[in-house]
Amino acid sequence: MTTSVVNEVLEDSVSWHTPPTTRQGRQGRIYYGTQVRSQPPSICPVVNDPKLFGESYRRYMEKQFRKNLGYDGTPIRLLWRGKSMRDIERATGANRATKVSRMN
Repeated sequence: MTTSVVNEVLEDSVSWHTPPTTRQGRQGRIYYGTQVRSQPPSICPVVNDPKLFGESYRRYMEKQFRKNLGYDGTPIRLLWRGKSMRDIERATGANRATKVSRMN
């Protein structure tokens, strides 16, 4: 599945039910999403802070992916990743794909 399809589902889902806001006023923000594995389907939404997304919102997003992408009865995984963590990995070159390629 392409990133654009994942992002369409994310955009549609967020328009119906916005991410939660903490008592301090911080709101979760979903920047984009991409599929990182196909068996089982694993989708990685990149967000401002994964801690801002509670279990109920995570279940809601999983349900939306199942409904909109036809994954009924298929286990899917959502790997919530913070944008700042992704930027740190990119700067240090410490992502998994880089480590694997350096070992060969």
